[in-house]
Amino acid sequence: MTIHSIHDVNRLLARTINVGLDFGAEGETGWTTELTEFELDLFVAAGFTAVRMGAYWAAHTGPWPEFRIDSSILDRVAFLLDRATERGLAVVLTNFLDPELIADPAGGLPRLLAITGQVAARFADRPESVVLEPFTEPRDALDPLWNRYLRELLAVVRGVDPDRAVIVGPGAYNNVRMLPQLSLPADDRRIIVTLHQYWPITFTMQGEEWLGVDTPFGDPRSWLGTTWEGTEQQRAELAGAYEVVANWAAAQDRPIFIGELGTSVNADTLSRARWTEFNRRRAEHHEFSWGYWSFAPSFALYDTNTATWNTPILQALMG
Repeated sequence: MTIHSIHDVNRLLARTINVGLDFGAEGETGWTTELTEFELDLFVAAGFTAVRMGAYWAAHTGPWPEFRIDSSILDRVAFLLDRATERGLAVVLTNFLDPELIADPAGGLPRLLAITGQVAARFADRPESVVLEPFTEPRDALDPLWNRYLRELLAVVRGVDPDRAVIVGPGAYNNVRMLPQLSLPADDRRIIVTLHQYWPITFTMQGEEWLGVDTPFGDPRSWLGTTWEGTEQQRAELAGAYEVVANWAAAQDRPIFIGELGTSVNADTLSRARWTEFNRRRAEHHEFSWGYWSFAPSFALYDTNTATWNTPILQALMG
C-alpha cells in the first residue's frame, strides 16, 4: 500500500455519498437501504468519488467478552467495499449507532473497542482509499469522555494497521461548536477530522418527528415551510462557520471532511438545492471533502421507487 499524505487521502473523499447499510436489524429501519453493485455504478456515473458506508455493527455482534461480529455481515461489507474499490471509489467504513454506548459509555466501551479491532483487522490489507471511522456522532453522556475514548479507539486501530487513515470528530453529533474541545494525539498524523453540517436545523430538519417535539429549537413540525433563500445574512452565517473550521484546520494541520450535509425531503426542492450548493461550494473553497446525507431513503437524493435522482440537488452537488 503506497502511503500518501493524509491530505491526499482526504482528497479521495472529495465528493462522497452516504449510504446506511440495511442488514435487517430493527434499528436499521428508516435510514438504511440495500446496497448492491447497481448502486455503486450509479454513484460512479453521477460523479461521486467515494461512498461512506454506515454499518450498525452493535446490532450484529455476539455476547461478551468477544462481541464477535456476525461473519455473514462482515463478509457482505467486505464484498461491497471491494466492489466499490474496483470501481475507483474510495470508501469510508463507519460505525453507526449504539444506543447502549450513548446511554452508558463505560458499559459500552468494551464492545466498541472489540468492534473497532475486528473491523480494523479485517480490512488492514485493503488500499489506502479505505478509511475507517470507528464511531460517528458521539453525544450526550459520551461527550465528556470522548477525547479519552477516541485515543483508545485509535490505539486499537494502530495495533493492527498503523498507517490507516482514520476519521474522528467532536462531540454533540460531530458539531462544529464542539471542535475547540476536540483533543487529538499530536503524534498521530493519519487522522481526518469530520464535522456534520445541518445548520440551520429549523430548515434542514423541518418536519422530522424522530427528533422529538421538545428540541432546544421547538417542535420540528412547527418548522414546516421554512425556506432557505440564500440571503446575504444566511450566507454570511454559514460562511463564517466554515471560516472558523478552516482556521482551526490550518492551525492544527488537520484535513477536514464534512462527513454529512443534507436537508429533509420536507423542505422545498429549490431551497434544498440552494442550501446544498452553497455548502458544497464553501467546503470546496476551503479544500474540505464532503459527504451528502444520503443516497436513500433518509433525506433522499435518489428515489428508489422511480429509480431517479433528485436532479436539482444532484446538480447542486456536482455543478
